[in-house]
Amino acid sequence: MISVLDFGMGNIHSCLKAVSLFTKDFQLTSNPEDLENSTGIILPGDGAFEKAMSNLNEMGFAEKLKLAYEKKIPIFGICIGFQILFEDSEESTVFGKNILGLGFLKGKVRKFSFENHKVPHMGWNRLLLQKKNTKLLKNVANSSYMYFIHSYRPINSGSDFVSATCSYAGESFPVIVEKDNLFGTQFHPEKSDREGLKILENFIEVTKT
Repeated sequence: MISVLDFGMGNIHSCLKAVSLFTKDFQLTSNPEDLENSTGIILPGDGAFEKAMSNLNEMGFAEKLKLAYEKKIPIFGICIGFQILFEDSEESTVFGKNILGLGFLKGKVRKFSFENHKVPHMGWNRLLLQKKNTKLLKNVANSSYMYFIHSYRPINSGSDFVSATCSYAGESFPVIVEKDNLFGTQFHPEKSDREGLKILENFIEVTKT
């Protein structure tokens, strides 16, 4: 059973609809205990890093996610679910205070800062594959277009787990990560047409092995 986490962030329904295209063996859950017997976990959502981590901690999900990661249960973070896999973020309502993430991946989440380009980075942009034949990228072509909407991105991250990057305003940043049983996309695969859905399908196949 794949558990799609309902932790108070947006974009749940489009994710559920996309998952249902490839499997009936999934559930939407707000119960942390469900993670222990899950074959896979999806962290979807739109919204702020601080709110996401606050909800995960208050609901008891954060500790269960750490246990699931240690148990090698496949975990897939989407958009804000991708960003919270990293060490911390400056996206906070508390001035001068960085909010800690789950810390599964090395990297700091920081805001884009451009004089002549719009923030958020919103719309279609293409993948620049850094690795081939990874689990998420099976049968996904280089330069495939994905749908983005975000103002923050990881910096100072490790390169060993970055499968694909994207370029905006001349800056390259990680948008697909894979590390052991950990997966994530900065873009929304469920909103990214056939190629994006293929990435989601590839994760679902991982949960079956």
